[in-house]
Order: sequence, then C-alpha cells, then structure tokens
Amino acid sequence: MKPEDVKVLNFDHLTFWVGNAKTASSYFVTRFGFTPLAVKEASEDNPRLSYAVRLNKITIAFESPTKSHGEIAKDLEAHGDFVKDVAFEVNDLHELVKRSKKEGAVIVKDVTVEKDDHGTIKYAVLRTYGDNTHTLIDRSDYNGVFLPGYTAMEDDPMNKLLPDTNLTFIDHVEGNIGDGTLSDSVSWYERNLNMHKFWCVDYSHDLVPYSCINSASVINQNETVLLSMNEAAKGLRPSSKVTEFVKSLGTSGVEHVALYTDDIVNTIRSLKARGAEILTWPPKYYEMIKDKLKSSSLNVKETIEELEQENILIDFDEKGYMLQAFTKHLQARPTVFIEIIQRRNHKGFGAMNYKWVFEAIEQLGDTDVEKSTKE
Repeated sequence: MKPEDVKVLNFDHLTFWVGNAKTASSYFVTRFGFTPLAVKEASEDNPRLSYAVRLNKITIAFESPTKSHGEIAKDLEAHGDFVKDVAFEVNDLHELVKRSKKEGAVIVKDVTVEKDDHGTIKYAVLRTYGDNTHTLIDRSDYNGVFLPGYTAMEDDPMNKLLPDTNLTFIDHVEGNIGDGTLSDSVSWYERNLNMHKFWCVDYSHDLVPYSCINSASVINQNETVLLSMNEAAKGLRPSSKVTEFVKSLGTSGVEHVALYTDDIVNTIRSLKARGAEILTWPPKYYEMIKDKLKSSSLNVKETIEELEQENILIDFDEKGYMLQAFTKHLQARPTVFIEIIQRRNHKGFGAMNYKWVFEAIEQLGDTDVEKSTKE
C-alpha cells in the first residue's frame, strides 16, 4: 500500500472518562435516545467499569475507575468528566503507527492485539492535545458487538415510550487548544494521520472580534472524519471561550461533539420531550435573521418561528445554510456539551452566529441574556 493510501476511515467511537459510567450512559439513553450496547465489568487486572451505547453510527463508551487510585481516578480529579479518547477505524494500522513514530508522535500504547470468541481486534493509542488520545483500530477481523471483553446489553424499555431523536452520525469533534499551538496541532494530524486542512466558508470571514478565537480544521481523505480546533484570540469580549474552557478543564481538550440529524426541528422537539437541556437565545436574534433573509435569495425550508421555538441557530450564505442547537454542559464543570447540526449545502461550523448573537445581545444591552447563552 502506498503511503498516501494509508488513512483514517471513519469515527469508530468516543470514550468519556466519568465518575459513574452506569449513570452517564443511562443519561445518553434517556436524554439522547441511544440504545444500551455493551458492558465490560471490572476485574483485578482491569479496575474500570465500562458501558457502551449506540445510536445509528454513533458509539460512545463511558469508563469509570473502581479503585480510588490509578490513571482514570487521577484524570477525573484533575478534569472532571471529559472526553478522553476519539477512536478512528483505520485501513492499515501498522503503517499508520510506523508513520507516527517516524514523525515523533507520542505512542501511549503500541500495536496491541485482543481477541475473544468473536474475533481479533488490533489497535494502538496516540497522544494528542491535552490529556486526550486517539485510538487507531483495525476491526477487519472482528464481528463482536463492540470490543473484546464486552457483553451485549438489552435495550432500555423507556426508549419505546419516548420519541426517536434521529441522530445519525458524528458530524465533527471540536477541541480547544490552550497553549497557543493551533498550527502545530493541525500539522500533527497532517503528519501522523495523513489528514489535510479543511477549508470552510467560516474562514472567509474575520470573526475573531466576535468569537475571540482562531480556528482551524482537518479532515480525512474520505471526508468522513472532521476535527475542528480553536485557540484563544483577542476580541470584543473580556475573555475567550477557549480560555474559560481550559481554565475549567485544567488543560486542552474536546469542547463539544456535533451529532448530525436530517430533521433538526423534530430532533430538538424529541430531545426536549426526553428532558435534554437546550440552550436558549434572545428573540432579537431571530428578528435579525428574519431581516437578513429578506435580502437573500436563499430558500429556507424551516420557518423562523420554528427555529425560534426550538432554539435553533442558522448560518447561511447564497449557496446554502446550516442549522445548529446546543445542549447545556453535560457535567458539573462548564466544559463538554453536545451540538445538534443539520446541513443544507453548507460546510461551515456556524461561525457567523458568533457575530449575530453578539449583535443581538449588544442591541438588547442585557447582560443576563449574555450570561444565559454561556450556561
């Protein structure tokens, strides 16, 4: 296989390190519509309890320590619940690891083989920004429910009583880089994982005064794995969201995971019915959007009234638009949250909404409204 053909194929799964894996996984089942997938019980050799959940192409594992010492307990004390690992399925594990070693990546775990009655998994773990890692997985010889050592679980009966959320896959994972090395992080993915810079409509605007961040993105060759990263920048607000995040987490890390839906209006309705907490926005924002769309030739299928009622933001240009909504933070510290996203011929991350929400708040002159958008 040629070096340029060695690549990341897709998102395999995310791993959260949490204080209580059973409770955290249950939250994603009841609030977001996931199905219980598998459990891996703790043992003397493996003092951690793991629960995995799945919804369509989205798989998330939650791991908790069963002893008061060890790596997970240490990281939880430092960071609280957080996204520890973003795992990728790859087409040539040995070559990617060989490439990463040559480029100087930190190899947390070299190529490792695990097996059970369902086959063999090969994987390796690389360290990325902060205390985060990427697990590279070759599951071509495995047909088990998730990973070796996991036992399948039955669905939660509550799922049959609650509305479907129609979340289908991971659109992107976004991280905040606290040490001001955004360009180095982009280069890391290019050199080690054969990914390349992703240019989107957001980067054609100078939004730093409103967003207080510099952003960059990378994507794999198949354009199925999109990673966005931010670093702090000087802007109109006294503090950057990157600075606030890193202070709360204690290091660089994953700020949010964006989950895709092809019907965001009904998805948000279902999430609210399930008890998910969705951020709200000032009505002035939607008045501004209505005025902006009057001078645009764009045909938006959703009504502004629907977007306002469901707390959905819209970013657009003459070619298309994207819709997004955000949950409140999932844990005690104001760090990780979930974005719900739908795209209609638009490849941005909603950067213009930084400006439009800021302008709406500025026109209102209401600091309480600004506070509510940060909860």
